[in-house]
Amino acid sequence: MRYSNFITTALLCGALLGGCGDKTPPSDKPAHTETAAPAKVEAVPRVARPDEPGLTAAYAALRKLQIANVDYKISVELDSKSSSFEGRVVAKTEIARPLQQALTIDFTGGEVHSVSVDGQEIPFEYNGYFIRIAPEQLQLGPNTIAVDYSHPYSTDGSGLHRFEDPQDGNVYLYTHFEPYKANRFAPLFDQPDLKASYTIDVKAPADWHVVTSTREEKIEDLADGRKHWQFPATKKFSTYILPLHAGPFVVWESKAGDIPLRLMARKTLAPNVKPQDWFTFTQQSFEFFQKYYGIKYPFGKYDQLIVPDFTIGAMENVAAVTFNEAYVSRGEKTQAQRQKLANVIAHEMAHMWFGDLVTMKWWNGLWLKESFATYMASLALAGNSEFDDVWENFYLRSKQSAYQADQLATTHPIEVRVPNTAEAFSNFDSITYGKGGSVLEQLPHYLGKEAFRQGVSNYLHEFSYGNAELKDFMGHLGKAANEELEQWTQNWLYKAGLNTISAAYTCTDDKITELTINQTAPKEHPTLRSQKIQLGIYRLQDNIMARVQALPVLYSGAKTPVKEAAGLPCPQILHLNDEDWAYVKTELDDKSVGQVTRHINAIESSFTRLMLWQSLFDSVTDAKWPLDDWITFALNNAGVESNINVIRLISSHLEAASAYAYRFRVPGELRAERLDAIEDFVWAKVNSSPAGSDAQKTWFETFTQIAHTDEALGNAAQLLSGEQEINGLAIDQDMRWQLIVLLNRHQYGDYAKLVEDELKRDNTDRARNYAISARAIRPTLEAKKEWLDNILNKRDQYKLSQIRAAAGALFPPEQLKMFRELSSQLFGAVPEVSDTKDTLYNKAYATLFPITCRKTDIAQYSQVLKQNKELMPALGRVLKNRRQQSKWCMAMADLQIKGRSN
Repeated sequence: MRYSNFITTALLCGALLGGCGDKTPPSDKPAHTETAAPAKVEAVPRVARPDEPGLTAAYAALRKLQIANVDYKISVELDSKSSSFEGRVVAKTEIARPLQQALTIDFTGGEVHSVSVDGQEIPFEYNGYFIRIAPEQLQLGPNTIAVDYSHPYSTDGSGLHRFEDPQDGNVYLYTHFEPYKANRFAPLFDQPDLKASYTIDVKAPADWHVVTSTREEKIEDLADGRKHWQFPATKKFSTYILPLHAGPFVVWESKAGDIPLRLMARKTLAPNVKPQDWFTFTQQSFEFFQKYYGIKYPFGKYDQLIVPDFTIGAMENVAAVTFNEAYVSRGEKTQAQRQKLANVIAHEMAHMWFGDLVTMKWWNGLWLKESFATYMASLALAGNSEFDDVWENFYLRSKQSAYQADQLATTHPIEVRVPNTAEAFSNFDSITYGKGGSVLEQLPHYLGKEAFRQGVSNYLHEFSYGNAELKDFMGHLGKAANEELEQWTQNWLYKAGLNTISAAYTCTDDKITELTINQTAPKEHPTLRSQKIQLGIYRLQDNIMARVQALPVLYSGAKTPVKEAAGLPCPQILHLNDEDWAYVKTELDDKSVGQVTRHINAIESSFTRLMLWQSLFDSVTDAKWPLDDWITFALNNAGVESNINVIRLISSHLEAASAYAYRFRVPGELRAERLDAIEDFVWAKVNSSPAGSDAQKTWFETFTQIAHTDEALGNAAQLLSGEQEINGLAIDQDMRWQLIVLLNRHQYGDYAKLVEDELKRDNTDRARNYAISARAIRPTLEAKKEWLDNILNKRDQYKLSQIRAAAGALFPPEQLKMFRELSSQLFGAVPEVSDTKDTLYNKAYATLFPITCRKTDIAQYSQVLKQNKELMPALGRVLKNRRQQSKWCMAMADLQIKGRSN
């Protein structure tokens, strides 16, 4: 049954039987739907809320029935010295129906000093997760609920996060609430379909800026030296996108038409910020989105804040977007890095309409807002920016991550059942962003670009300042295109898995006589789908492999005869997904493979070369082409490639090839030969690429990942000391740290002293994380034990960003022996880590577990999963993935051995 039916059942059985707990439906098609109370039933039925963290979908649906409206006044006192803050929330709300159970207000990890209703202090219960107010304390109709509280600042990037700059001692605060963290800032009804307006006032140090969704209307000087910031009421939006940021930020100002823009960063980072890039990309995005949506920007002003310790890339807080400091480089950005910045700016701005103005009702709709913003960001850049390779970058980033995730055992439908907020967070993944965005990308090809745009605009107009569901969005798209999309929605959004297409064709007199598209699906996810692709027919002409024909084809089912292909030139290369319209894996026919491997550099289109290089490496990871043979091919052909996106792809594949070489059980001399060849090639490219080019910087970054011989490490040490220079390559501060991590990884030279000396030179927070990575990556059991102990037993002494820095560096591929020596402790701690119920910590711990190529390691993954069936999704999913990836690695190794024996 659908999830909407489950909600109805839960509410009804709650009314009859005193509550049905928090059971969730078995359906794999969980379109959550708000359900109105049955006619003539005045009381709100019961749904149990256990004394546990988080919020269930069933209880959220109940509370939506209890409350007809809510608006908040939030007063907060902030300072730079204490570890906690105080506040008062006044919630004006309307009780819609007689209550049969307590009303709860979400508030995790704080202290509640008092609760009053309509000015009268009342008794209450507080369990550390939410406040209970007995039904008799509330009346039908309007109620004013006031809560006085305090709460510690967070250090994990959620709630109200506190950061003290190690360079100058300044303190900065920012909020991050998605999906269920607003209640770590204040007592709130923290669910997306209880939209509210927020009137905020803040007392803060005199030299701080305070930022929320509206610009301040008054700032008063207080007798104690602080200032009192007062903000007008916001428009209505959900709690998870409410911002409050404060600190002595550096502020830059500009405009996008009549929209005031501000950009902010902490003082010590400010010299590295290039505000003109930020403002240019912001202005271009506003110009595109307001025209595309047909709706003027709804929130008045637009602030962007670059903040430290951020756990994700950026967040679409209404009119006060936060960005990870990783988007600020301490050297000259490559064009790819600049485009990545432009893309994230456009992504977050797309949310101002799709996500903030119109919001999903519950977290099963999270994918839609994220997928839509992922697609729209690329569309905006392609339509109005300086970048002409936007869709190549979309293919490199979003598509590839989605293809990888969709072939794992943990793949899931794009639209999934989300019974509680803990599982909402676990669905922030490459299916949510990459596959969803890729599926949306094909819809304009399927429906027509203008029909898609009109459907989006109509949807946003109808549901402005409200909440909506998937059916509302798809309904508007279908209506605008005059298409029935129910089956499309079921196949693409409610069913998991990646399809593969291939082609069978015959030619006579150098012309195609017949051509058929064949589609397959994995047995675990057997759905066959329909979508539009473009066939590219390539032939060699004057030593250039050029596309001589492009043919759009709508395929469906297991076989699709393509009658329109008859009479077209016989292909030397048949590219099935030319220009990447579709979300599908492709298999080249044997003739095309032969031509690609002989003429890869003759192919005229860089986008086609990019996709074909990826297709060839897919053959390696699918255990169809031996790794050694691919390495030989790559080193023989990659040297003349000049397109930066193809270079980025090849360099990443060479890094992956090096990692697999360490994992394979092969004789040492063969491994060394392979690794040395890659290292020599990469170092040569660092030195021969155009001076100061993005290609040179890309090859340098690859060098810091694959260098291993004494000669290469000596070169790295000399680059660091200045004894050696490479023409045009300026070693900036972050590149210095990459070299230091490399030298620590192999214990080359005075590796430990390099860390200490560099910290004296660079005492930034980013430097401290690099230093932790350098210490953790050292190939000694002593280092591994120390940092594993820190991660497991001393995590309260470290910020989450530091835990992540250590965990991500602890076991590189060449150090699998040490992973195995500590595996009992690593696997033994899994249930303890999971029991913390801390999603971010579980996610960090999961990065400790590597891909291996041994049955004994795979058996350990299987054992821990068998013994712990209820792990936090952020950890359990990774363990399942590592087991599967390790099996794939074994298949690759077996092919390698078989090929060598032949």
